[in-house]
Amino acid sequence: MTPTLRVLWFVSPPVAIVAEESAMANEVTVLSRRNTSSDEQFAALVSGESDAVVTAIDNVMDWNLRDGPQDFRVVAQLERTTPLTVVGQRDRRSLEDLRGATILVDAPRNGFIVALRAMLADAGVGPEAYVLEPVGGVKERHDAIVSGHGHATLLGPPFDAMAVAAGLVRLATVQERYPAFPGQGLVVSSAALERMRPALSAWLRKLEHARQRMGIAPEAARQALTLAGFPAPAVEAMLGATPASLLPDRAGIELLIEQRRRAGLPGANTSYEGLVESALLGR
Repeated sequence: MTPTLRVLWFVSPPVAIVAEESAMANEVTVLSRRNTSSDEQFAALVSGESDAVVTAIDNVMDWNLRDGPQDFRVVAQLERTTPLTVVGQRDRRSLEDLRGATILVDAPRNGFIVALRAMLADAGVGPEAYVLEPVGGVKERHDAIVSGHGHATLLGPPFDAMAVAAGLVRLATVQERYPAFPGQGLVVSSAALERMRPALSAWLRKLEHARQRMGIAPEAARQALTLAGFPAPAVEAMLGATPASLLPDRAGIELLIEQRRRAGLPGANTSYEGLVESALLGR
């Protein structure tokens, strides 16, 4: 019987899209659906509604402080980096212009917002100078900012390019400021690992095969992403973020810990070993 894995994500990871074209497709059935917020991901993991989520690695630091199993771990990194762009309304031209702004976020104390808070601090804009308004995941933030709600937000492909095409202003990117910023991770509860091992191991083998194909045959990967509905600029950004390995990057995760510490947020008293479970990758 083919094992089944239930996964939540904000946007289909490129490596997962390419993996679906693999000849290994019959080794595991992946039941995926899009979620609208990191809080929804957390609730689905705690309730057992989902087996795994693809999410910002910073979320694990916050989730392990909440009521629940407090044993969430990153078992793989599915992107080298998550390309993230700060976009603003037409009257905002720089990060410094976000003083007094309402910034649309998924959650105010976890996820990609921690990197944005670090960027704003580096630009001399302290947390007292702006308001964070939770509106949901990347699609929800895109739809809100394009409709005129809020002054700025942080978006990834393809929504960043769509927002700029709609007339919003590109203010900065996380990658320009923090080249080591890591991509999203595959997160599970440690207590569920043994139950999920057959399905999770099979999917990780598929993902690794797809990751290698993306490097060897980028045109085939480009075609798969295009057929999945992503516009050309987003496809190129996604291919550029193909990870060198599924093993979570130590320098990237240590950057996240340091950003959380600098922001004065709880959960920074952890380590790479405290966040990562690499056994399923044979490490």
